[in-house]
Amino acid sequence: MQFKKLLSFSAALFMTVAITACGDDSSSSASDEESSSSVPSFRSSSSLSTRADIDYKDTVKLGDTLRIYVELFKGDSSKMDESEIYLDSNATNLPMYLGNFPKGSRIKVFASTSNIKDDQIFIKNELGEYLQATKAAPKDASRKDSIYRNALIPSYGADTSATFRDSNTFVTFNDNHYYLEIEGKFKDESSLKLKVLVDSAYYKYIGEDEKVSMKMTDTLRGIMLIDNAPDEVSIAFSANEGYSVNLTTEGENIILYKLIDGDKELGSSKTNLDTMLVPNDSVNWSIKIKPESFSSIWTGPFATFEAVTKARKLEQGEYFSMPDSINFPGEAYVRTRSKDDIGQYKYNLRQEQFVWIGDYKKGDSVMVRHWIQNYNDENFQNVSIEILDKNKKSKVQVSSVNGGSFKIGDDWSEGPYYLHYLRLNSDPLDQGIPDSLRYVLQLFTMVQQPGLLKTMQFYDSEKDEVIDEQIFVAGDTLRFKDFVFQMAPHSNTGWKIIGSDIEWFVTCESLNYLNNSSRYEEENCKNEQKISSNYLIALESGIGKTAELIAQSVADPAKRDTLKVSIIANAE
Repeated sequence: MQFKKLLSFSAALFMTVAITACGDDSSSSASDEESSSSVPSFRSSSSLSTRADIDYKDTVKLGDTLRIYVELFKGDSSKMDESEIYLDSNATNLPMYLGNFPKGSRIKVFASTSNIKDDQIFIKNELGEYLQATKAAPKDASRKDSIYRNALIPSYGADTSATFRDSNTFVTFNDNHYYLEIEGKFKDESSLKLKVLVDSAYYKYIGEDEKVSMKMTDTLRGIMLIDNAPDEVSIAFSANEGYSVNLTTEGENIILYKLIDGDKELGSSKTNLDTMLVPNDSVNWSIKIKPESFSSIWTGPFATFEAVTKARKLEQGEYFSMPDSINFPGEAYVRTRSKDDIGQYKYNLRQEQFVWIGDYKKGDSVMVRHWIQNYNDENFQNVSIEILDKNKKSKVQVSSVNGGSFKIGDDWSEGPYYLHYLRLNSDPLDQGIPDSLRYVLQLFTMVQQPGLLKTMQFYDSEKDEVIDEQIFVAGDTLRFKDFVFQMAPHSNTGWKIIGSDIEWFVTCESLNYLNNSSRYEEENCKNEQKISSNYLIALESGIGKTAELIAQSVADPAKRDTLKVSIIANAE
């Protein structure tokens, strides 16, 4: 790869500098070497009269690994190589142009040398100002102690197979032209292996103001000279209803982070913030970042931070203006959320759901339950379930374990009511969960309305009549799905559909005649036994007896009907 040479010959004695580009040398072990450089175009200082008159020996091609060879001029110009640059043999510095960079740019230099005594690498602007390194550099050749300074001390070994063992980073605090300067005592066969990466305007905040702002989805990096930094930096950002914002912060030499909503402190940390924010309306937040008060040999000169916001358009059911809706009473409504992909939704931090549970009139009674699957639900302190009216006013709390009930009182408004579920800090389950449902949040809502049904009766569809008794032969299987019911709601209900699911019970005495499991025993029963299976068997011990099979509506648990089951012997 060829470089454009910026040469300035004179009659003076010269030192020879040869530069070759090695491309992205695989011998380098620095992980940052793979990053790209984004910088403005630039020109040599000799081409602009307003620029400083600096005799650059070449222009560094950013991102490439360079090989620089140095030889002292012996006085015979006939042996000068066109690919080399000749400098005064007494020169102790080698300036190389980098580019015109805006403030906040990050310049990372990787370097190793051979046969250069007391070598140091500096980054300067054309005003002659040194940039201070962000990492402590060795104090001397022994490399035992390090101090914060304005130089990179390269390690020894610049041959082709050598890896970069030393690097340092410099940050620009104003817009200017910048160059790299190698200082040291050169001699024959001096060489340098070099690579420079530049992230233009990497830091958006450089300590100039106490206040700065960012967007709903944004990354704000900041760097401050501790001794010149404000006592506190305030970062403002906002969001509207219908969005969630994941906020994370981290930094070095920051002693406190605070999250503020207006005048209210939402939380604070000495190390970092990692939270999800969901506004109920248009909300303005701010992050207060407090750096160290004084720099020291332990802190170094800089304090840095990074604040990241990631906004996500909420799905239906995640905010009040677009709630989920149950279909009808007596059916478990399920909402399956999108799979949490690399922490995008962060259900482990926050789960929220709004569900329309029906329009109700004064005097209506409602029972409601809510539960989740695939995420931990054992922490009862971090969950709340409440019933909201149409004005989003909380009317009653509901247990996350047993559910709850409420009645539309005289002082309650008529119209729509909503269930609001909120849970914080719930980890995804990994035991017994199919891969397809891992990191998938499922939310269930069940509504029941006592008094909803006017009638519910066992029904014989062939005879087209209601029944209260049926005969079975001992050994017959009574499958619940085969039973038919005649149901009629009260005329004043607003529901067009009512769930037809049934819960089944048997009186304690009847367990001796109708059963299917040793779990169901009369002595362990009180009044009646709920049947969890979907069938019962007519037992021989029930021959000549009458058992009672009770059906209860799931939609209206106050409505039941009892079928008398007469058991006879097999005629054979």
